[in-house]
Amino acid sequence: MNEPPTLDIVDFVTREHGNQFADEWFRLSQISAALPEAISATGVMAWPDNNHDLQQDYHEIEHEIAQRVSDQLRSTIAETFVRLANEILTRARLG
Repeated sequence: MNEPPTLDIVDFVTREHGNQFADEWFRLSQISAALPEAISATGVMAWPDNNHDLQQDYHEIEHEIAQRVSDQLRSTIAETFVRLANEILTRARLG
């Protein structure tokens, strides 16, 4: 009798997997401009209409905030991914 097909799941999710997940998350966030849009939505800075120099300053500050938040979150995201993925995949393997 043929067994039903099963998912191919790793035995254990590693920190390397978590780092890859975090890196991809931030790469996609940068492509979609999610972090700058999130910063803008907070209203902590007003867009300086009609002043190119101040617009440059705005973008530099926005970029630094986004970069530093990303740096702080990367490790937490990777650790959380490893913990939760292992928990969920273990449950999936046990059926």
